[in-house]
Amino acid sequence: MSSSVYLAVPVLLLLAVVQTAILPYFPILGFVPQLLFLVALAWGLLRGVNEGLLWGFVAGFCQDLFSTMPMGLTSLAFTIAIFAVIVAAQRFPTNHFFLPMIQAAIATFVFLLLHFFLLGVMGYGADIGTAVTFLPLVLLHSALILPVYWLLNGLLNAVQPRLVR
Repeated sequence: MSSSVYLAVPVLLLLAVVQTAILPYFPILGFVPQLLFLVALAWGLLRGVNEGLLWGFVAGFCQDLFSTMPMGLTSLAFTIAIFAVIVAAQRFPTNHFFLPMIQAAIATFVFLLLHFFLLGVMGYGADIGTAVTFLPLVLLHSALILPVYWLLNGLLNAVQPRLVR
């Protein structure tokens, strides 16, 4: 088991509380960003597929704990969306500005589409009116990924500096 799990669980539980108790009172352009999703995606982009899957699953599970949705639905959607984007990201050169924005937009769209589909399959009235809100949230996440990505990158560089050879 990766030592990252010992960091993921408390950090993401704390962020889940912030996500459900504080962020709804401070919407951005009428939307509440998925902070857990952004942190898990940024961590996965910085640390690779294995840790991205771990953080995506734990983030989704933590969000499910504070949600009325079926348990595991968000975990599944987070994990698949993050996995797809991280695997695709390995084919591109490292970039700390444009690529995280594009990757966040794609991951958010995949997450929302998958979540919408799974809700419909499970019998929860997912209507087309909900799908209309996809684009603004995709754009919001593509803008908000940069501060999250840069903050995590800075923390990782401070805690685990790279060796220069």
